[in-house]
Amino acid sequence: MDDKIINITITRRKLTEFLIGLVALFFAGGAAATVLKYLWPQASNKGESSEVKIATVDEVPTGSSKKFMFNGKASVLLHMPAGFRAFGSVCTHLGCIAYWKPDENIIFCPCHLGKFDPNTGAVISGPPPSPLPAIDIAVKDGAVYALKWKDPDYVKSISFYAGAA
Repeated sequence: MDDKIINITITRRKLTEFLIGLVALFFAGGAAATVLKYLWPQASNKGESSEVKIATVDEVPTGSSKKFMFNGKASVLLHMPAGFRAFGSVCTHLGCIAYWKPDENIIFCPCHLGKFDPNTGAVISGPPPSPLPAIDIAVKDGAVYALKWKDPDYVKSISFYAGAA
């Protein structure tokens, strides 16, 4: 048999070129994935009806709150004196998670001191550009259910900031 020995020499220059090529391929793949995700977005759950049990009425006494997930997003259920309210708790400014502050009677975003009305989700102060999205809820058989995600009415929020509301 005729055995041939193959000798491959890799120089530092070739290795560096190869590694730079891999990094460039990695970044190009990420850019391509972003473009494809933009062109073919996945179906959204916004506006679709789905009944999700949040809590029993006894679990959330008046003046308290309970965090929960609805449509894959952080949300908060409030038991106000006027009844139950539910909102998406992702701040409309930069996406921080807002929470209930019972001592101040507000929904508070700690990132940039945004404050939201606990009855309507409207912006009270701070940089958030729009209100928190409301969640339709129903109380039946001693339990609170989330029914439907409602995005805020941006026309009203824009006129609110303009002073027309």
